[in-house]
Amino acid sequence: MNASELLKRYAAGERDFVGVQLQGAYLTEAILIGADLRQADLSGANLSGANLKGANLSDADLRNANLSVADLGGADFSDANLQQTNLRQANLPEASLKRANLVAVNFREANLMFANLSMANLYQADLHGATLYQAILHRAILQDADLIGAILQGADLRGADLSRACLIRADISRAILIAADLKGATLLGANLKGTVLTGAILPDGKMQN
Repeated sequence: MNASELLKRYAAGERDFVGVQLQGAYLTEAILIGADLRQADLSGANLSGANLKGANLSDADLRNANLSVADLGGADFSDANLQQTNLRQANLPEASLKRANLVAVNFREANLMFANLSMANLYQADLHGATLYQAILHRAILQDADLIGAILQGADLRGADLSRACLIRADISRAILIAADLKGATLLGANLKGTVLTGAILPDGKMQN
């Protein structure tokens, strides 16, 4: 199946595209609301500006894909591989990214409000200026991540690994960082008002009581 056939079938009312092979497909600004793309191979695909609200992309391969400015509200990316994917300025409120491979992903200025990223691997991810208001990042890996100016207000970061992360000017107010690892993290100018740090390892390696 190619991109044009996928869009034609979708327009005809079909929604089941489980396991479809669309490596490198050109789907810019495609409308695929609620599509079932579980286990699909969309590696290297161009989905910039696409509308995938409520779509199921669990276990999908989206490595090196372009999803910049895409509308992904409520979409399911659980266990998906999004390594080095471009999600700059993408809209992902209430999206599920549980256990997803988000290594070196570009989330710059993305909207991840209320998103679930529990146990996701965000090693070296670019979250510069991203909005993660009340997002769930329970036990997520954020080692060496760029969180400069990110909004993490009220986020759940229990047990998260933020070692060596850059949180300069980040808003972490009212966030829950119980047992989180902040060793070597940079918190210059960060807002920590009301942040819960019980049992967390602080940047200097000491544990917060």
